[in-house]
Amino acid sequence: MSLIRYRALISVGGAFCIVLASLAAAAWYGWERYLQAEVALQNIEPRYARLLGLQMADAPLKKAVIDAYAGLRRWSYPSDQDVGKAGNDVQQRARQAAELGGMTIVSSQVLSVRVENGLEQIPVSLTLEGALQSLQATLAAMTGGAPALFVDSLSVRAIDKGDVKLPQQVSVTMVVVSLRVQP
Repeated sequence: MSLIRYRALISVGGAFCIVLASLAAAAWYGWERYLQAEVALQNIEPRYARLLGLQMADAPLKKAVIDAYAGLRRWSYPSDQDVGKAGNDVQQRARQAAELGGMTIVSSQVLSVRVENGLEQIPVSLTLEGALQSLQATLAAMTGGAPALFVDSLSVRAIDKGDVKLPQQVSVTMVVVSLRVQP
């Protein structure tokens, strides 16, 4: 009987408890989502900072790439030049350096082109004879000029002339390489 008297109070109190429990559940869910969002922001923040750093470094990186290509063009044959013509030029320049250094040219041959990393390597095989000092002068003469000449391989063999008073004579087999930008 006392239940009938407090029925309205119990109904209002029960409804209030249900609404309060619903609000507490919604608040708990919102708090959990907030914590998850904080963790996600903490994970994203270093990546975002790196991306901002890369974005700020974009102009210097582009300038460095352009400078590298300009240097590559300065040290290699252009792509519009024929490979055969470039090979002949490498052979002539290597022979001129050997003659300037005082070496005797036994043979020279343009070898087949190798492609590596977007560049064509134009190798020329040289067989030379002369004094050891002449070899040094030849290698020094190859350092000047553009496009650059690189010594890919070098084999030196002493030639015995029988007279110790004469300067040391050597037979040299070398492969000289120059680069050409691929079209």
